[in-house]
Amino acid sequence: MNSNIYSIAYFSKSTLNGTRENIVQGIESILKIARAKNTELGITGALLYSGGYFSQVIEGPLASLEDLFEVIQNDPRHSEIKVLHFNPVEGRYFSDWSMALAGVEDQMLLGIDKLLKSPDELNTKQAGLHLINILYDLVRRHEEVD
Repeated sequence: MNSNIYSIAYFSKSTLNGTRENIVQGIESILKIARAKNTELGITGALLYSGGYFSQVIEGPLASLEDLFEVIQNDPRHSEIKVLHFNPVEGRYFSDWSMALAGVEDQMLLGIDKLLKSPDELNTKQAGLHLINILYDLVRRHEEVD
């Protein structure tokens, strides 16, 4: 296992509001900044906006991820952050993307609301791995459409 690369999978409630167009503009702003900074930091990942929640996977060197995640936790666009997993990984899932967009969905996907309230640690870890796979599939499909 390449213990130099770590992965964080998390959900957070979005505080972006307004029309769908306002929300999309807010997400585009997040992506523009993330793509520039992540490239500098050696971080890759994917972001999904779904029913008022962000689902994100970020991967990279431990120190860079810790610094970035601290910024995310202090970002007023995120609330109710729930980390599903934060572990060393064998390789990157999103190596081709400094920050891929997995989609902007009006409906809540992935049972996020249930996971946010779940006290079960095992379910949370399994959900983290499941989230990585789902975002990877969504990114691949999203790319085929673009």
